[in-house]
Amino acid sequence: MAGSVVSSLASVTRAGVSGAWALGAAGARAAGRVAPVAARTGLRAAEGSGRVTVSAVRQGVSAAARAVRAGRVLADLHPRRHTRQVWASHGRAHIEVRGLDLGSSRRERLTGGVTRALRGLSGVRWAEVNAVTGQVLLSFDESSVGVDRLLNTVRAVERAQGVRDADFPWAQPVIPGDDAPVAAVTAELLVDCAAVAAGVVRRAFRLPSLPRVVPVAVAALELERGLRRPLVRRIGPLETDLLLSLAGAVVGGLYGGIGMPAVDAANRMLLLREIRARRQVWERRERDLCPGPACVPHTRPVRHLRGRARPPGPVEWWETRLAPTAPLTAAAVFALTVSTGRAADALLAAVPRAARYGREAFAATVGRELARRGVVPLDPSALRLLDVVSAVVVDSAVLVTAGGRPAPPAVTVLAAARATGARVVLTEDERVRELLCPSDEIVGGRERLADRVCELRDHGEGVLVISGTDAEALAAADIAVAVPDAPGAEASWSADLVCADGLQDAWRILRAVTAARVVSRRCVRLALAGSATGTLLAVVGRRHGVLRALTPVHVASLLALLWSTRTARRALR
Repeated sequence: MAGSVVSSLASVTRAGVSGAWALGAAGARAAGRVAPVAARTGLRAAEGSGRVTVSAVRQGVSAAARAVRAGRVLADLHPRRHTRQVWASHGRAHIEVRGLDLGSSRRERLTGGVTRALRGLSGVRWAEVNAVTGQVLLSFDESSVGVDRLLNTVRAVERAQGVRDADFPWAQPVIPGDDAPVAAVTAELLVDCAAVAAGVVRRAFRLPSLPRVVPVAVAALELERGLRRPLVRRIGPLETDLLLSLAGAVVGGLYGGIGMPAVDAANRMLLLREIRARRQVWERRERDLCPGPACVPHTRPVRHLRGRARPPGPVEWWETRLAPTAPLTAAAVFALTVSTGRAADALLAAVPRAARYGREAFAATVGRELARRGVVPLDPSALRLLDVVSAVVVDSAVLVTAGGRPAPPAVTVLAAARATGARVVLTEDERVRELLCPSDEIVGGRERLADRVCELRDHGEGVLVISGTDAEALAAADIAVAVPDAPGAEASWSADLVCADGLQDAWRILRAVTAARVVSRRCVRLALAGSATGTLLAVVGRRHGVLRALTPVHVASLLALLWSTRTARRALR
């Protein structure tokens, strides 16, 4: 019995030892297999972390460089622009070149020198100078060559050609990817917020306000734009607008309370949303506009000067008549009340802020909605001219190439053009003859479209052109809408708005033209109502009448912002 027990214990012991040995061996084998995998995983994780860190560092450096360039643009207080426009992303770059506007012979030398120098760099796939934008467009390998080296190469060629200190014209549009508009609007928004806070603090602690001469001087600059011209000639248009916007916000907060800077801040937020959408569509479609070097235009269309000034829109019409009457109104208020303060309030209330805010909000919303649909605004200032369009010129070839054959989209576009109330001009084309109306004007086959556009401008018309391939006609227009029949059409660079959805986008833009005139007229009425009510309160208001006199103006401006934004959305729906 005892022997059997011992035998059983021995067998159990041997089994336990054997099991333990087998378990240990299996664990060792598993550890042997897991350890290399874990090591490789750790190495890959470390490598990935390193790449993430390098990427984060690069993004931080790029953001810092963009901030520095934007700051230089805002501090560029010169009659002509000294700061270079630079955009680079995902192996593509647009770099402005100095001296391209100094003569044909120097331009040819600069173009050849810049392209040869850049093509000679390791990692640069191709480089071509865009004659329309004045920038060298290039494709490169980001892992082989950086933007700083590209910039240094361009600077070396400029120095060799003797144009190192040449500046850039303000008339050249800012590319949608540039950081300067973001910096300017952000700075204005921050000052608006600070002005609101200053107004709250001043009222809470009953601090003295600014002398009345300060807001009156700012109001005079807003009413009479001719007074800005010396400042524009000295520091440039961008800095003038920025300086006056900042001054208006500060004065509004320290003198008139929080009303004006608060409404101004709402307007800045709409502008920021427009700029953001513009940058996003540029990032998305930049490569489509010019997929290769063959799409870069080497010649710039001739830009003809106007024979007569552009027709004034409803806002300009009202401002022209308001400028001489505002001082007379203030004088009448002073005669009735014998109070310089009330007269100053009447002058401040006369500024048509509601009209300006309404048109700006409408244009910003239209720009944002179009960008969301893929339209690239190469020059967003064209959207601020929608209410002055008096002639719509359509290249008939677009109706066929972009719409297949004369199809419902073409019919819809022509109907939208006629609904604007402007004269409609089309090029002669047998394929669209059945779509014409007796009121339509036809450009003969022997007449150049650009010549008809220039003729319309010389007669004082505000001209919108819709074309796909006629670069010279697009360059001559006040608002140029490109409907390319193929990706990267060369004529697109001469346009203000480059469509993505063919005739559908052209239809939306024409709808915006129709709504723009209505918006401007109604916003002028709002401004008139606000100014009239404010002037009345300046006469009969009680003590502390500054806020009471300007309150109707602020309310009218806010209503103009809200109504214009809603109208723009409905027009493009």
